[in-house]
Amino acid sequence: MIYKKYLCLYLITLTIFVLLGNKSFSQKMFYQGYVVTNEGDTVKGKIPYDIGTNNNYHIVDVKDEKGFVKKFNVWQIKMYSINNELYFTKKCERGETKHRNDLVFMHRLQTGKLVLFEYEFVRKIGAARNFGDAGLEPEGEKDFYIEKIDGSFVYLSRLNFKNTLRELMSGQTDCLSIIDSKDFEYLKIPDAIGCFNQK
Repeated sequence: MIYKKYLCLYLITLTIFVLLGNKSFSQKMFYQGYVVTNEGDTVKGKIPYDIGTNNNYHIVDVKDEKGFVKKFNVWQIKMYSINNELYFTKKCERGETKHRNDLVFMHRLQTGKLVLFEYEFVRKIGAARNFGDAGLEPEGEKDFYIEKIDGSFVYLSRLNFKNTLRELMSGQTDCLSIIDSKDFEYLKIPDAIGCFNQK
């Protein structure tokens, strides 16, 4: 009888700790930011940084001074800023975005003759809702896109990104040497774009 009481007390205590632990893990870190709507209005507030969940792919939460949270999606806004980083509504090549007409928020990494965007995502693996559930590193996976001066948008696929970069940077021997080096890989694309934009 005493054993059962202690067992019940232990289970109740364990349940409370688990619930409190889950609550603390689910809290979001908020940073100053704003969104710019399709109509040109600017809405300021605090925005959570939680790439790896559903947010920041196609929905942005903005919390005002009173704590009220308003949700904006890729159909409603042109861009948003969080912690001085800019994210723009862009068309994505990935198949899992078809249900929202391929629209996602992409982080603008570099500006210049070539504007470099990165799309950070979690591959859908079963019911995965974040990087950990999907068995990925905390920063997730990335795709890179380039916007040229003429406004055209180029997806840098993993199969032929080197050839695409060579075409864009023809004549720039310094930048071409970066692309042709043995250790140049997909995640080093920003190095090559940075070289080209400094010319």
